[in-house]
Amino acid sequence: MELRRLRGLTPASARQLFTSTVAPVVDYASNVWIHACKDKAMGPINRVQRVGAQAIVGTFLTVATGVAEAEAHIATAQHRFWRRAVKMWTDIHTLPETNPLRRNTDRIRKFRRYHRSPLYQVADALKHIDMETLETINPFTLAPWEERMQTGTDQPQVFQTRAGVYMQIAVSSSARNKLVGFGVAIEKQPPRYRKLKLKTLSVTLGARAEQNPFSAELAAMAHALNMVVGVKDYRIALLTSNKAAALTLRNPRQQSGQEFVYQLYKLVRKLRRNGNQINVRWISTSEDNKLRSLAKEHARAATQEDAVLQKQAPRMKSTTLNIARSQAVPNNDLPANIGRHAKRVDAALPGKHTRQLYDRLSWKEASVLAQLRTGMARLNGYLYRINVADSDQCACGQARETVEHFLFRCQKWTAHRTELLQ
Repeated sequence: MELRRLRGLTPASARQLFTSTVAPVVDYASNVWIHACKDKAMGPINRVQRVGAQAIVGTFLTVATGVAEAEAHIATAQHRFWRRAVKMWTDIHTLPETNPLRRNTDRIRKFRRYHRSPLYQVADALKHIDMETLETINPFTLAPWEERMQTGTDQPQVFQTRAGVYMQIAVSSSARNKLVGFGVAIEKQPPRYRKLKLKTLSVTLGARAEQNPFSAELAAMAHALNMVVGVKDYRIALLTSNKAAALTLRNPRQQSGQEFVYQLYKLVRKLRRNGNQINVRWISTSEDNKLRSLAKEHARAATQEDAVLQKQAPRMKSTTLNIARSQAVPNNDLPANIGRHAKRVDAALPGKHTRQLYDRLSWKEASVLAQLRTGMARLNGYLYRINVADSDQCACGQARETVEHFLFRCQKWTAHRTELLQ
């Protein structure tokens, strides 16, 4: 209701306020009461959705909830509830085994006639996804006092061959043919100016439904450092074209891929104890780097159609969460028996185009457009139905004042219509 008073806001600003201030209050603790939110219980929540749509684009409160949500381009309440519930169910499976919630997931899945878990509905919807093999994500990767790696991501780095012992390691990932793999290329200059050594390898990490290019990049870096963990007194440059992976190494968080990050830091500590210097650098894909190109070739070789899995890695939370949401979260589609007028006006409802349509307008312009699109506008045809006007006839006296008559046939607006068409 407070949001509705801010009449001067543009639709974009009002939508942002609704998403950031109103929706979180409505969704609070929805994970534990979503199973009981049906029929009559949805009434107050649907009213909040309609009032929010009215504040954003100016639709009437009598417009069907689904149509109002589609015009205002806001997610349905059920869509938001299920997104939160699926995320919570996925997060529970990433907890350490010592956590009591993690140990009780089997009991949550069990069907009971009475005293059933509030998350049973979510567990049943996601029973085809193997959550038990999900990675474990701890509250923190590193202790607060442990030193973080400094990675270079600001600008392209030119690596020069210097006298002495040095090593360049380029890693690359690939995701295709429903597989994820990585390639590694190592260029090593031994001491005393011996011949330059080049080593390459490719590893198929897992299925695309379990892994992603980000996790493959982290796994590639950990695998590469593990191969050279025994060297001493080398200057090692670790090159990656995945900026997210480089930034994660700089500031590890409670996130997907944590296991690989922990392995990387453990290997870096070992290498530094042996007198090695390690420098992680991000290089752009547009930069001409032969070693990175070689690593990319081997990464693509690891994801050929006949590739065999060579490494067993846990499922990534981020990938699994996206798949779970695509399977369990209901779409924002309009029901078949709702919004006949709106579907006649715009067959693509709901869609992102409504946001582009309204965001460039002022609130007053958006409200006029939304009312005409929904068929519930300040025209006699609608006002008579709700007992506000004495007659449904247009002022021109030719027919009922409907949206079609007002826009295309009313003689009062012929001059304006001609000007608009020109």
